[in-house]
Amino acid sequence: MDRSELVSEWAGALAQVIYIARSRDEIERELANALDGLVDAWRAKPFSAEPGARIAQRLVELGLSNPECLESSVNELGRGMPRLRERAAIGDSADRLVQLFSAMARGFGEGMRRRLFDQQEDLTRALIRARENAERALEDSEARFEEIFSSSSVGMAISTLDGALVRFNRALADILDHRRGRLAAERLEELFHPEDAEYLRLRYQVLLEEDSLPFRERRRLLRADGEEALVFLSASVLRDPDGTPRYYVTSAEDVSDKHFLEGQLQFQAIHDALTGLVNRHRFLGLLEESLNGKERVDGVTVFHLDLDGFRAINNGMGRQAGDRLLQSVATKLRQVFDGETATIARFDGDEFGVLLVNTLGTPSIGSIAAHINDELAEPIYLGDEGIAATATIAVVHRPHSDTSPEDLLRATDTTLQRLKSTGRRQWGMVDLDANERDQTRFQLAGSLPGAWESGEIRIEYQPLVSVRDKSIVAVQALLCWDHAVQGTLDHGRCLTVLADTGLSLPIGKWLLSRACTQLRTWTDRFNGELPKLYLELSPELAGDPDLVATVRTALADAALDPGQLQFGMPVSALRVTDGLAEENMDVLVDLGIAVVLYEFGTTRGDLACLEDLPVRAVKMSPVAVSRVDRMGEDALFTRSVRQLVPLVRDAGIPVMVGDIASEAQYEWWRAVGAEIVQGDFTGTAGSPQDAEHLFVA
Repeated sequence: MDRSELVSEWAGALAQVIYIARSRDEIERELANALDGLVDAWRAKPFSAEPGARIAQRLVELGLSNPECLESSVNELGRGMPRLRERAAIGDSADRLVQLFSAMARGFGEGMRRRLFDQQEDLTRALIRARENAERALEDSEARFEEIFSSSSVGMAISTLDGALVRFNRALADILDHRRGRLAAERLEELFHPEDAEYLRLRYQVLLEEDSLPFRERRRLLRADGEEALVFLSASVLRDPDGTPRYYVTSAEDVSDKHFLEGQLQFQAIHDALTGLVNRHRFLGLLEESLNGKERVDGVTVFHLDLDGFRAINNGMGRQAGDRLLQSVATKLRQVFDGETATIARFDGDEFGVLLVNTLGTPSIGSIAAHINDELAEPIYLGDEGIAATATIAVVHRPHSDTSPEDLLRATDTTLQRLKSTGRRQWGMVDLDANERDQTRFQLAGSLPGAWESGEIRIEYQPLVSVRDKSIVAVQALLCWDHAVQGTLDHGRCLTVLADTGLSLPIGKWLLSRACTQLRTWTDRFNGELPKLYLELSPELAGDPDLVATVRTALADAALDPGQLQFGMPVSALRVTDGLAEENMDVLVDLGIAVVLYEFGTTRGDLACLEDLPVRAVKMSPVAVSRVDRMGEDALFTRSVRQLVPLVRDAGIPVMVGDIASEAQYEWWRAVGAEIVQGDFTGTAGSPQDAEHLFVA
């Protein structure tokens, strides 16, 4: 999100709670200046939250003068500022944001007090002018005084110098909850809280000094029921024209609601509204304090939970059911960690975190993880429906003090993804080595779009060779990435990275189009029949509704015959119930394109595909090829493959094998009946120019 978007959303939210007699453009300019100031303070080194107070005071001056303006502003800024691009460069952004919002609440209150104080000063000056002009316009001035005194929303009282109440307005009686607008007190000090009374008597005496200025302070008064009323108390002296003191003028602004609002806003800034748990920002702050703390000899343990199957409940039963489940999870986690020193937080969506301070009596991590899932598995009932959700849990035990909170949660998040790939209701410790590998993969996935656009992704071609006479029967188009740091990434690495992005489909289509164009070039350059072009479709492309249209377009653009192509369809895509891959396969076969079933030989459903689908050949899974090479002749898996290949050939279906890197592998697969092989032993992958020698007679 950029700043202009946040300013627009902020202005829109404010328009819902207050009318300001300014144009929308002028308001947004002022808000943009305020946001710039907040971001500058957020990023500043050293950090200070004071600019937040000054910015809030400026907003009050612009006319944002009711509590809803502050609440709306904090809500919008709290949602928007963590999404700004600048946040990435701020290490402790969460705590800084909380401090800025607290300063804004304080500044808003101060701005409102100044605004009211200015009004009170105007009133005092009016009283003084009324007194000075009493002889000239007594009736007019008294009428004006009466109007201001009676209609003011600020409580006011006039008292003699010895403290006897002379007059008070209805607002003061309302603030102190006295009925019918009448005070039961006769003296001013009867309104003071007992703990403040002596101080205030002295403070009023100081006002009698000639050069003394009016004061305003947050003080406590007593309500009619004896409870405290938090007010901003202001007092000044009303003097005769010759300077002789005559009366005290006291005003009281009720700030009990504002005080409550400040506390409420602070709570909302660091807590999740649905569950009441602390939010991610607060959790990060507490985690940072724990990592830096020296007094905790046993350290801390961090649990990062991701609920299993929550989306199914949300989508199937509605968000209300999902919200109830999240509230139930929060309650159960509190019960699990009851008696421990632990902070429980709700992160975004269905993720939770626990910061546990270790003690001698803390149970083992395994028992805690089991206890969590045992509790979460107990259903709660919505009507007749019982719902529950277990959790996958990543754990960091006693993290190093030099670990940043953001890096720690990034590590647990990576571990969660790895755990979920193996099933549900799993738990595991953060594996730093595995995380490093995963983060490298994620970094590659993040940089893939730019690499594709800049031309780092290219296409290589590798021959598929007949075992019978070692003739080339096809060439496979393969992806290759020339990475500046990682070096050259082969087709397998590229596919692994693509699986973590949304580019599998567009890059697959690009590979198809470019390879068909290259085959057209070779066809025009060389005489005679050329080997077929073999492409293995990704599961996403195999099941794409537009696959057939994409293939037709590629064939038409390159002026190729369908018989010149051979497509590999993954077993995983063809086993999907009601998937489009099988329908696409039938249409491709009708067009005249041969289809090879690849990733064959690792699951029970592979043979069923041979019986049900018009497969021209099968290609053994790289996992099967690697395992045979690793396990040796006596392994059960090796013996099963030795039986599987003849079984497939008896059905009239040729067997292809890839990843052949040695003569021993070649001879083993030739002996068991493979008819086509591919790999560095029979021909390495190369550029289109390198592959041209394959077509020379």
